[in-house]
Amino acid sequence: MAYSLGMRGLKIRGKLLAVVALAALVTALGGCDGGGDPASDGPLSSGSSMHGGIPHGENCVPGGHAQTFGDQLFTNYGQVTVVVDRVALLHPRSERLIGSYAVPGRWLIGVVFWPAKYPHMPPTWNHRQPMHGFRLAPGKSFNMVLGVTATGTGWATSQGMLVFYHDPSGSYVAKNYFAMTIAATKHGC
Repeated sequence: MAYSLGMRGLKIRGKLLAVVALAALVTALGGCDGGGDPASDGPLSSGSSMHGGIPHGENCVPGGHAQTFGDQLFTNYGQVTVVVDRVALLHPRSERLIGSYAVPGRWLIGVVFWPAKYPHMPPTWNHRQPMHGFRLAPGKSFNMVLGVTATGTGWATSQGMLVFYHDPSGSYVAKNYFAMTIAATKHGC
């Protein structure tokens, strides 16, 4: 069977090339779940809305003791339940994550020594759950409570946190840019 190089053949070949080019573009832009990095535009956010207001700032605490950083809320702005896979520090330097809890509700545990325990703790602390596998229904919030320790004698810091999670639509990462700094000394920041 022979194919003509006439106009009809060029039209078919042009359409085929256009389809191949479009498929390559969609794949390159992440339209297909090819096992790449999780999307950052999922329904979970630490901001005041799904796509804006992600907190920036810093907590700086004296050194010499592991710390609880529990002053960030995350909310599910989606229509389905999300499941947390893991949490990680964002660009840690001489700092290590030693524990993490999801505390359902909008009460904040605060920034105190790790493990968190003080008089008049919010009643929601009794309902804390490990981050891995934590499920959050649509419209609900939780307080992210991280245990962090310095791994050296100098200043220890991270630029925030990353929360890896999924829902039936795919895998995502929620970013939070509230830095966690542990000073080099017990006397402050």
